[in-house]
Amino acid sequence: DFICETRTVESDGIGGRLRELREEIDALENEKARLDQTIGEEKNELSKMDGSAEAAELVEESQRILARLEADAARYARLRLASAVLAQAIERYRETHQEPVLKRTSELFADLTRDAFEGVRVEFDDQGSPVLAGVRPGGRDIVGPEGMSDGTADQLYLALRLASLETYLAHHEPMPFILDDILIQFDNERAAATLNVLGDLSKKTQVIFFTHHRHLVDMAERTLDGSVLFLHELVVGRR
Repeated sequence: DFICETRTVESDGIGGRLRELREEIDALENEKARLDQTIGEEKNELSKMDGSAEAAELVEESQRILARLEADAARYARLRLASAVLAQAIERYRETHQEPVLKRTSELFADLTRDAFEGVRVEFDDQGSPVLAGVRPGGRDIVGPEGMSDGTADQLYLALRLASLETYLAHHEPMPFILDDILIQFDNERAAATLNVLGDLSKKTQVIFFTHHRHLVDMAERTLDGSVLFLHELVVGRR
């Protein structure tokens, strides 16, 4: 019944809710550790006392602490179960939505790098967190962002952003895609390839590209068809 109930949860909010649950679990674990220490100290004091009134009060306080622990332990178990179920839901969501985005990211990254890379795949860093890495032709060499040039790393993240945007556009209304001089780290061949990719994207949604580099304007005029390229020069006056 609990698993069925979790299917009604909005997937976009699962990550935030899971973080909240983990923080709450950590707080309860810290509280449990503190109470365990308190019980140990009280028991130690009890062992030194006789049947005086002070000893009776300490016994009563110990019982109250144990009662609190029982309630906290039950809540802790519920939160751990909820955390596990939500983690499974997140993993199912990731498997459902990551594959098409990752596949398209690979295709775009190969285009943007002029086939210097054949695609991307998910690797894991030293902390076990997933990171994107480039795959060289043949699949033998894997290069993480830290091993790439600034331009290639920019192309990797641009490919991921474009793939995510295309996935969004497949199910939502178009929205303008605004870029500000993203090609300054690219060589001419990769800049031209990127302009072609943006030209294709402009058939699905409006692409607005800002630049103050004249040679990129000239390259766009040479690379893109007049049906998708519209130039607007912005002149800033001085007083």
